[in-house]
Amino acid sequence: MALVFLTDHDSVSGFPEARDAAKEAGVELRCGIEINTVHADNIHILGYGLRWSEAGFQARLEVFRQRRRGRVARIVEQLRALGLDIDESDVVAEGQQTLGRPHVADALRRKGIVGSRQEAFNRFLARGKPGYVDSAGPTPEEAIALIRGAGGFCSLAHPETLADETLIEGWAKAGLEGIEAYYSTHRPSEVARYLRLAGDHGLLATGGTDFHGPGSGRNQPLGVDVPDEVFDRFMERLSRCS
Repeated sequence: MALVFLTDHDSVSGFPEARDAAKEAGVELRCGIEINTVHADNIHILGYGLRWSEAGFQARLEVFRQRRRGRVARIVEQLRALGLDIDESDVVAEGQQTLGRPHVADALRRKGIVGSRQEAFNRFLARGKPGYVDSAGPTPEEAIALIRGAGGFCSLAHPETLADETLIEGWAKAGLEGIEAYYSTHRPSEVARYLRLAGDHGLLATGGTDFHGPGSGRNQPLGVDVPDEVFDRFMERLSRCS
């Protein structure tokens, strides 16, 4: 049976439905998470082995989601100031519990203002563009603490976004345990680089596709191949989650 982790952004609400669908498809699905942080380098922290249904964990995630919704409201306000025909209802219509810039980009695309998500980011939503608003998420250390408090362990998602790799040492001291070395777009040289980086800090190597669904620009097939020994170390750590 295949093993897949669902790691939605700042939410675990989709897990029960996804687990039922996965079971019918003969796939073992487990609950994880990807927490967006306030760090300028688009740092996301992955969590595995969570006690995902705990009330305290759920309440803290809702705080993060409220911050994200507030950010979206400010983005929409700035876009409207540019004369663009968009409001919050266009974004919320996506039906997503967790809102972010990709949902604003999709709203702009649906309204014909841009032709793609990437164009929306290039023209309006990327850092330095007129619709950009700084993240209001937790710090990486706060994300790590939340995941560990829920009995899980953490890995740094898509590490190529990190400009200053010396920061990993501090995050490892705070409880980071892995680096996503195996990633859907990593070239062999990049995999080797992040394996070395993980080894330098005594961290696990993990793998992920960063699948975001059709039309997202990140819709690679589900799953990413990792060597058996990497998978075995991951599963051994997972077995120790409380």
